[in-house]
This record gives sequence, C-alpha cells and structure tokens, in this order.
Amino acid sequence: MERCRRLVVLAVTLSLPVLAEEPAKAGAPPRPKPNPALVEAFKDAAGTWACTGTMENPQSPGTQLKTKSEMKITSEVDGFSYSGHYHVEKNAAMPGGMKAALHWGWDDSKGKLVEAGFDSMGSTWSGTSEGMKGDTTVWAEEGAMMGQPTKSRTTVTKKGAKELTVLFEVDNKGAWQKMGEDHCKKR
Repeated sequence: MERCRRLVVLAVTLSLPVLAEEPAKAGAPPRPKPNPALVEAFKDAAGTWACTGTMENPQSPGTQLKTKSEMKITSEVDGFSYSGHYHVEKNAAMPGGMKAALHWGWDDSKGKLVEAGFDSMGSTWSGTSEGMKGDTTVWAEEGAMMGQPTKSRTTVTKKGAKELTVLFEVDNKGAWQKMGEDHCKKR
C-alpha cells in the first residue's frame, strides 16, 4: 500500500510541470517585451568600459584635470532595466576617487527613458531622455550636487559598438557649463 501511495505522489509531482505549461500554450497573453527605445539606447552597452577624459577642477575653476575611470553596465530584469557602476580613479580634486551607481529603464506613463543615480560624493539625480537621435542620447537631469539643487545634462554619443563619449554639463544661471567629458572604449 505504501509503495502504491509513493508511486501516485511521484506521478503527480512529475506531471505538475507539464500541467503548468498548458495554460501558456492555450492562448495566454504574450510575454511583454522591453520598449524598443530602451533596447536601442542600450544596444551594445552591456559590458566593461575603460574611459579617459577631463573634468572641471573645483579647486581651480576654469582648469581641467585628467581623469581615468571604468564603467560597468549590465542588463537586468529580462532587458527591462540596465544598471551601471562607475568608478573614477583618485585625482587632485578627488583624493579618494569617486563611485556612482545608475539605473535606467523605460516609463510608459512618460513615454521616455528614465534614470536614477547616486554617487559617493553625496550627489543624487533623476532624469529622462527622449531616446536616441542618430547616435546620441541626451539626458535632462535634476538632483543635488554638493548639497545644492542642480540641473544637469548628460550627452552620450556612440562612436560604434565599442566606443562612446559622455559629456556632463550643469546649468549655470541658464547656460550649460561643461563639467567633464569621458572617451570610453569597451573592453
């Protein structure tokens, strides 16, 4: 009797995955797909990027510091989101270097790409983008930098599948002021 009960339990257990698949085959709604604007903006972006560039020297306005950084971008939640981790090596303006975490996705209610970011200097920001125009994606952002409300703009220009530039600007009394620019190559 015990052996018979075990066989019944085994048969039911083995048939559950097959039974669970039936509703999907019998007209279940199709699985959602990431918005094409998100897919296009982040096409070829996943991976590790080595960057060199310049940034405005906060200790000597009007002068630039050379920078070296690394950016890692990962596709997440089945392609509906991307995350980025950015690290700037130590330099004269940032003796401890700087780290940042960013998240990007698509917001159907806004019809735009969206982002949220945080860095190890205490800055936070969120932004939106209309998506790629040619090879360029422009992000309009608002947040806080050094404890002050800040409007910024980040322009990402693809130079092919393995090269891009990132230009970061802040609103300085109605005019865009360049704060930094990176030239990145995919490893």
